[in-house]
Amino acid sequence: MYKRLLSDINHIYRKKKPFLYFKIPTFRRTKKKAIKKADLIKIRDVHYTKGSPVWHAKNYALVMFNCRGMNFVDWVKLKVSDIHQDRIFYGRSKTGDQLSVRITEELSEILGCYTVGKAKDDYLFPANYDGSTKHYEKYKTLRRRMSGHIKTIAKDAGIEEHFTTYTIRHSWATIVKYMGIPTEVISEGLGHNSLKTTQI
Repeated sequence: MYKRLLSDINHIYRKKKPFLYFKIPTFRRTKKKAIKKADLIKIRDVHYTKGSPVWHAKNYALVMFNCRGMNFVDWVKLKVSDIHQDRIFYGRSKTGDQLSVRITEELSEILGCYTVGKAKDDYLFPANYDGSTKHYEKYKTLRRRMSGHIKTIAKDAGIEEHFTTYTIRHSWATIVKYMGIPTEVISEGLGHNSLKTTQI
């Protein structure tokens, strides 16, 4: 009886003050996801022993940047046959859209380290992930290793910001935005289906 009475009183009280138990959600400030152009140049200037894991990782990071902030999953699937004259053609795993990017001088120099002695059907980089669920664990291991090397590179370059393969993508978009490139063009370059996604 006593419990029921308390329940009725509580019900009436809530009707009088419907927002009594409502709390405004707090929003954490999102981490900065891009680095400055000056910091990216620092990555270019860091030198490692040729053939070492971190040397390769630096090359991979620069390839992703030169390919308009290419996603890691799209990078691991690249094949020698995706190179046609002065462009790289590839499909976005997330949307299935076909994209192409012009091969810059820096990109050409890096690609030269990975195309020698390979057939057209060979994977461009040692990652050689085919996108199947069967080999997804292998992909996760590759991504984890790359993340570790990327952090080492950032530290050696004196970059204090959080730095991942996704940072590379955001950095490309941010840098070209400040160069005056329209959002529509950036959206197309990133392979976004929605302009809103790019704006966010």
